[in-house]
Amino acid sequence: MIDKIKCKARIGNDIHRELIALFQELQKGWQPPLHISEEEYNKVRDNKSDYPDYYVALVGFCATFGSKWFGGYARGFKADKVTPRDIPNEAIRNLLEQVPNIQDVEFTCKNYLEFKNLKGCVIYLDPPYEGTTKYKNNDFDYDVFWDWVRDLSKDNYVFISEYNAPPDFECIWSKKVTTSLKVHEHEDRTEKLFIHSKN
Repeated sequence: MIDKIKCKARIGNDIHRELIALFQELQKGWQPPLHISEEEYNKVRDNKSDYPDYYVALVGFCATFGSKWFGGYARGFKADKVTPRDIPNEAIRNLLEQVPNIQDVEFTCKNYLEFKNLKGCVIYLDPPYEGTTKYKNNDFDYDVFWDWVRDLSKDNYVFISEYNAPPDFECIWSKKVTTSLKVHEHEDRTEKLFIHSKN
């Protein structure tokens, strides 16, 4: 999302340390490999501490099924259902296309609650979707999150991507999407964008 936003100052924040390291390394000019084999995927998955965080993120997000953090090695076929696709290559090339548009983004790795006293900002939030697989096994307190959003919405334009929200939030956009829950199972859900209803 952030590579599409045009403004003087942009901050991209995520609690996922490896993901932020990847974007920071790409900003420095790192050229990642354009293919990741299944053997390499398995080596990195099983020995994350042996590799730099940015490389772990590349493998964990770009060579994985459904872009899910180490969710199984990505395989697929082209429209003819015979010719194999190089899905890691496709994901990495898509990532590299974003790099020219994120050079001035300040990437940080903080808990969202550290962001306070913001005014006049446009803020897009993409929390772990409630009821779905998380990147990591940490708990996310949704009640605390929605209260923080309510407070943030008083002085900012805040947009939240979620499937559902509390009743005092208004859905301003929606689109049906197919999500990958397991390697051979998919589920249709409606992706939504919410704002706080200021009554």
